[in-house]
Amino acid sequence: MGQPRELRRLNRRAVTQLLFSGAGLTRPQLADRTGLSKVTVNVVVQELLNHGIAQLSISPEQGVGRTPHRVELQPQVAAVLAVDLQPTEIHTHLSSLAGDEAQTQHLQCAESELTPALLNVIGQALAGRHYGPLRHVLIGLPAPVDPQGRVREPNVTRHLDVEQVTAFLDHAGVTYAFANDANLVALATTRETPGWSHVAVLIERASGTGMGLLLGGELYRGMHGRAGEIGRSRWPTTRGAEPLESLPVPERLDATAFMLAGLVHTLDLQRVVLGLPQDRAFALQEKLSPLLDLSITTHLLPDVGEAVLRGAALLAREQAYEHLLARVEDLGGDRTDVA
Repeated sequence: MGQPRELRRLNRRAVTQLLFSGAGLTRPQLADRTGLSKVTVNVVVQELLNHGIAQLSISPEQGVGRTPHRVELQPQVAAVLAVDLQPTEIHTHLSSLAGDEAQTQHLQCAESELTPALLNVIGQALAGRHYGPLRHVLIGLPAPVDPQGRVREPNVTRHLDVEQVTAFLDHAGVTYAFANDANLVALATTRETPGWSHVAVLIERASGTGMGLLLGGELYRGMHGRAGEIGRSRWPTTRGAEPLESLPVPERLDATAFMLAGLVHTLDLQRVVLGLPQDRAFALQEKLSPLLDLSITTHLLPDVGEAVLRGAALLAREQAYEHLLARVEDLGGDRTDVA
């Protein structure tokens, strides 16, 4: 009797997940690491080969008898596009889901041309097949993104027509997601330092001031995705209460230091990462020093834009893996390409 459908789905998922490491594994290694029988692994691998998801390569582990083959993701299984969107700039990172090679691009455009410029970038990625078909797009931007993935206000990229972009991607059959740029910096910073579990990442860009918060190792977005919108917090002045990011530079530095220190104490954080221009980062670090407990450490981030794109690429890859796993689970005998 054949395996139940649900069990076959789980088996395909287990084998495919092991291929995400990029190292390539032999069939016996896959059987050993999944706990599946060699017969089951052979069936799953053949399905993945038939549907263009995996390929075989010669293993360097030569033994007696037949030359062993490694099973690995097909290099052109899927292309993934990560975007860092600013009102007049578009930074992109295009890569293969199966490898580390990537193409980066930086474009400038008029603020009113942001949507057509972004659609053109996506269209080029769709037309290019160097990394395989474009399957997923992650767009980072200076705006809150709620738990349902919707872009909320205040959105600094006010000329971005989100509905037009999503309709374009839906029509092309490409999955997508949006993410706040400060959250992407927090993601990039902490994924590379797994021991950091309670962290505030403050960034200051031309598009405004934002913050990414990690509590217990998890990104905290808040009920409406507005957690970390410190730039919109109001500060008392002789002119009345004003948003932090609209304050004059010296006053903004003092206000940021006190607001940030209060947040760090309230949430019992362990680290603070400052992504500001170098002179302001040093000045803010100096102002924070007497306000923070000695157990709290501050770190300077030299290139915010690079960190946003790095975080976008990390998240885009993770999401694309999940979409691929969902497709793998639903493999059917009459389908020839679901990668």
